[in-house]
Amino acid sequence: MKILSLDDHPLFSNGLKESLTSKNPDFDITSVHKAVDAFAFLKCNTDTDLVILDLSMPEMSGLTFMKALISRNIHTPVVIMSAKEDLQIIQKTLDFGALGFLPKTWTADQLASALIKIEKGEIVIPKSIALGLNKISKHAMKNTQTMLTSRQLEILKVVTAGLSNKGVASVLCISEATVKSHLQSIFKILGAKNRMDCIRKAEHLKILEKE
Repeated sequence: MKILSLDDHPLFSNGLKESLTSKNPDFDITSVHKAVDAFAFLKCNTDTDLVILDLSMPEMSGLTFMKALISRNIHTPVVIMSAKEDLQIIQKTLDFGALGFLPKTWTADQLASALIKIEKGEIVIPKSIALGLNKISKHAMKNTQTMLTSRQLEILKVVTAGLSNKGVASVLCISEATVKSHLQSIFKILGAKNRMDCIRKAEHLKILEKE
């Protein structure tokens, strides 16, 4: 699993690399400390499987970095790692396609296990964070449509055509992992159990017009 770690604290970043590779030799981790170096690496290493992204960096926040990836047409999956647990910011990163949130307080074993789950397509979020995000979502259900990003609305419309995740990814020129991540977020926001339930609820809320 080829991983890029972007964190402005070299000591933490290097420690993360050593601890994770000691747990799983299949982790091939490159550590960089500046966003510009991350962009350069991802441009040259298109086979990178995942970016582990710090939320709080002095020159560019994690959320801004994710937006910059999209503007540069770089679709490498991203997972957030941070010591801060700002639910609003975490929700925004999930809306932009983050595959989960990993606290810096987690042990190497917990992190290694989480990365394997993410590689298999799962969204990894601590239970306490997930509960907080669910409360935010329920509180804002009256404004559900405004909670969906333009990309999520795009994906939702393509899903109505009955395409698989791979098909949606091909149509929108994004990675299948990004499609999975966005669908998980959409399901959570709409309180949907599956695709058909998602479409029905989107139509009921007038996010999608009935055909």
